Amino acid sequence: MTKTKQLFMKLFYPTILLFFVAIFGINAQNKADTTTNPFPTVATLTEWASYNSQTKFDLAVRGLLGFKFEEKEGDDASTAYTYIRKVVVNNISYTDRIVYRITNTNSASVISLVTASTDLVSFYSPQLASYKRQNCSTPMAKDKSTTCSCYESAEYAIDLCDERVKLTMGDGNKYFISVAKK
Repeated sequence: MTKTKQLFMKLFYPTILLFFVAIFGINAQNKADTTTNPFPTVATLTEWASYNSQTKFDLAVRGLLGFKFEEKEGDDASTAYTYIRKVVVNNISYTDRIVYRITNTNSASVISLVTASTDLVSFYSPQLASYKRQNCSTPMAKDKSTTCSCYESAEYAIDLCDERVKLTMGDGNKYFISVAKK
């Protein structure tokens, strides 16, 4: 009986230890899912808008944020490059999208970031304190389910919008920020 008891004690403590490691590992992983959703700052977005180079932008957005190139569309005035990434926040999957539009004359560029995974209004509004607030005349601002704030500096125009969208599993929000170099 004592050998059985000794064997039980030898197996009991490592089993309990593994149990706690597994529980804390799962909690750490879930916490990582909710916090690994970085977005560039306004300073970074304005820097990228100043590149007027898709090649430079491509390196930055892939390396820094993990976006993958998806699509290129061109017209007479500009070319748009779309990048996407899949993220999981609180066990819900989202697709984040960045569109980099550059004029064919390299005179201006626009970066648009769209997500439902993070409240961009709360994230970016404090960063825009030094920008002058403007009346919004963008088509999105005219939609009754969208709330937009528009900002301007000497070099950039920035639109920050929160759109209420109807989802298959209830209402949600889609956030949008556009940074245009003048």
